[in-house]
Amino acid sequence: MAVPRQHQMDSIDESKVVVHHACCCCYDGCIPELSQCGCAAQKTLLCLELDICCKTRTPCLCCGCCAFRCVDLTTCCKVQSQFFCCVGGSAFPPDGSVPCMLNVCFLNLFPKIGCCVKLGEMHEASSSDSE
Repeated sequence: MAVPRQHQMDSIDESKVVVHHACCCCYDGCIPELSQCGCAAQKTLLCLELDICCKTRTPCLCCGCCAFRCVDLTTCCKVQSQFFCCVGGSAFPPDGSVPCMLNVCFLNLFPKIGCCVKLGEMHEASSSDSE
């Protein structure tokens, strides 16, 4: 059963993140385009989530630049953050937005082999492997 949610906004667009290094349940990367300047963070502990967004051209969250809400239980703890073009994230255990990955100097080895692979493509590869 889905938990009722407040207005949901994903402050960090993972599909645009190019991962430059990752190990198991954490990654660092960059968003090559600066269409939204500023910083954002999402922190989840069990079913509680804190969303902070101070970026241009984004709608306000329920308390201006932050929102606190209950979410479906997908992982024990998760942190994702963006500061201008730099993005980082970790989740234990890995989940849909932070999949299990292995990457060194933009060379991705798992779950999809390639160079300068976007996080969205790795998520698709990891979800097709689990089916």
